[in-house]
Amino acid sequence: MSNEVEYEDIIAFHPGSYIEDIINDLNITQNEFAERIGVSSKTISKIINGEDRITSVTANKLDKATGVSYKTWNRLQSIYDEKILEIKDRKKYDEEKRVCSLIDMGTLKDNNFVNNKKRYKVSEKITEIRRKLILSDLTKLYDFNSLVSYRKSDSLTNKKKSIVNSNVMLEFASNEARNKTDTRYSKAKLRQALPKIKGLIIEPNESFYLKLKDILLKCGIVLIAMPSLKGAGLNGATKKFKNGSVLLLITDRKKTSDIFWFSLAHELGHIIYEDFSSNTTDKIEYENQERKADDFASNFLIPNTEYNSFIETNLFNEHSIKEFSEREKVLPGIVVGRLQKDNKIKYDKFNYLKTKYYIHGY
Repeated sequence: MSNEVEYEDIIAFHPGSYIEDIINDLNITQNEFAERIGVSSKTISKIINGEDRITSVTANKLDKATGVSYKTWNRLQSIYDEKILEIKDRKKYDEEKRVCSLIDMGTLKDNNFVNNKKRYKVSEKITEIRRKLILSDLTKLYDFNSLVSYRKSDSLTNKKKSIVNSNVMLEFASNEARNKTDTRYSKAKLRQALPKIKGLIIEPNESFYLKLKDILLKCGIVLIAMPSLKGAGLNGATKKFKNGSVLLLITDRKKTSDIFWFSLAHELGHIIYEDFSSNTTDKIEYENQERKADDFASNFLIPNTEYNSFIETNLFNEHSIKEFSEREKVLPGIVVGRLQKDNKIKYDKFNYLKTKYYIHGY
């Protein structure tokens, strides 16, 4: 390291440069000076090179040997430390500006996550997002939180924007859910509730969601539905809180009935299997977790035996789809989505049978 650090208009002078001047004026070596004041030569070398601080102990010895007061050495060190912190904050601020440029403030405003009547300056935007998300450093939004299990899309081109906006959604949802209940998550209660949850699939759009929230809350699960931020690849997520309750986040990203219910069931699968973390660095482990949750969701919505029997008929028209969905007590759009995913029908077929879900407000 250098004993002078410069960034833009900020310069930090390490007090080690003054010690170097004293040694040069005395016409002695660093080793001799170190011996005279009673510290190691390594300590003096590191201080002069800006690699170490002048501690209170060293300042006291410098005071006695040089006549430059203890307070002066401490003040010089404090000034340097403050300038270094200022430089770090400036660099971080510049990076936080880049983070904020990726955040979909329009949707946050439209849904009252932030003041929808205010035009934010960059500095105000950074301050507002920090406070709303309870973060001192917005660059943390660049990384997925390993303590959360995510269902995300890999098809988006702007990965950085996707991660940032997904994490913003997760933070808002976590803040909303963390103190909603003191009820600890119960796997037994959730398993008992699964038939009731499936029964809600065919209920009217206006009524099923509140009933679903109530059922899950009794199991210790806080359901938070959020509008998707632009560019975010997040479909859903789960997180376990310290008090034992669980967040289940579901978004309205491309949320036709089939995707909504599959995403919900997928997250329920993670909760059932207690997969409350995502090790995205271990691709095999991550994919195995996702596959297990996918299998749970598929079988929950349409049991595999019944679905396979339907496939064997090889008759996929509006009448057969509606008849099968009525028999399985699911929406026709869910059957359509499953057939499309399994390449039994093309993705442009029977989409009119799908219901579209939207999340408004917060």
